[in-house]
Amino acid sequence: MAHAPHRASWLAGGTLLLAAGPAAAASLTLQLTLPAIDTASYYRPYLAAWVEKAGEDKAVVGTLAVWYDTRLRDNSGRGWLRNLRSWWRVAGEQLALPADGVSGATRPAGTHTLQFSDASGALAGLPAGNYQLAIEVAREKGGRELLRLPFAWGGGAQSADAQGSKELGKVSVAVSP
Repeated sequence: MAHAPHRASWLAGGTLLLAAGPAAAASLTLQLTLPAIDTASYYRPYLAAWVEKAGEDKAVVGTLAVWYDTRLRDNSGRGWLRNLRSWWRVAGEQLALPADGVSGATRPAGTHTLQFSDASGALAGLPAGNYQLAIEVAREKGGRELLRLPFAWGGGAQSADAQGSKELGKVSVAVSP
């Protein structure tokens, strides 16, 4: 019975560590608006969102999301991803699609929110530093647009906004420690 107080303090300390673990997870929230475009033949845009290192080399860290027509026969929707030229050259061509947690169907016009955490995917094990969130959209019989938003990973809470000109509306990224 002399060891009971020691065991109780060890259990209390372990419980505190477990309770603190999930709260320490960092996350990135991407909010983007796909504008309603008034045209005779509107096709939902394909989209790629990825993280790259800040600076001149813009080395790709990983792909966060790829939206394309996943229902087309013989996976022919994948062929149209080449229209996301910037992403395709640096990451898309090597990515095995569909990719769990990355691939998804195209989305309609409107505002969409995507959440990512450091628990898995491109952000898992990401070292602290300066990065860019790149987001590119391309639409059949439409245009193509690429935006980059800077962010720091491993610091405090922050956000950045950008405004697209035609295929993208307002895009924002928010990082939470």
